Amino acid sequence: MSYLEVKQLTKVYGVNETRVIALDHVSFSVEKGEFVAIVGTSGSGKSTLLSLLGGVDTPTSGNVYLEGEDVLALKGSKRAEFRRRKIGFIFQEYNLIPVLNVEENIEIPVRLDGIRLKPEQMTKLLIMLNMEERRYHLPEELSGGQKQRVAIGRAYAHKPALILADEPTGNLDHATSVEIMDLLRSSARKFGQTLIVVTHDENIAATADRVITISDGKIVSDRVLRERENDTEEYSDQKNPEE
Repeated sequence: MSYLEVKQLTKVYGVNETRVIALDHVSFSVEKGEFVAIVGTSGSGKSTLLSLLGGVDTPTSGNVYLEGEDVLALKGSKRAEFRRRKIGFIFQEYNLIPVLNVEENIEIPVRLDGIRLKPEQMTKLLIMLNMEERRYHLPEELSGGQKQRVAIGRAYAHKPALILADEPTGNLDHATSVEIMDLLRSSARKFGQTLIVVTHDENIAATADRVITISDGKIVSDRVLRERENDTEEYSDQKNPEE
């Protein structure tokens, strides 16, 4: 079995006249460390697919296996725990907590497990994000690109197996978008993580290892653009339990 297996994933909303098929028996697999871009027009089903891959939503039918685990078979707190520990989410709207500073926003996922990052781990992460000098700033004191860097740091804090990014550069200018995608790609490669990005930007999609195009809830093309690079660095998993 591949690292990520999607089998006959279908999502239907409404009934009778209001019935809409958002995803229609979608199947594909992704290997560990692969960077996949999912593209398609608005309403094609790409964001629905991403929410199902992350276990945020439940399909009408079908399965999603991550590292052999049936994500959608998990219920309640078990699914939430699996999602928190194995999957990192990055959103277009950043979703930072306004009253928490940069460090505190980054640390949210691990704090939910009663864990704290070691000071040296936090510093290493902030340096990678180019946010070390902003570590105590609140979201309102940051630019859009800086907020997205914090959101990326939050997604990487637990070093999840899979990173899911939904239009991560949608609110950013071109130059900042390029910087954010360079950061996402290099960080995922460094930590050996699988990266799946939903985007409408063909230039961003062109930087991926592979591009899956969705139309009307179906995969219409699946193109390999380049061979995956293999320069993964180890990143210490040790964290300090909260006192």
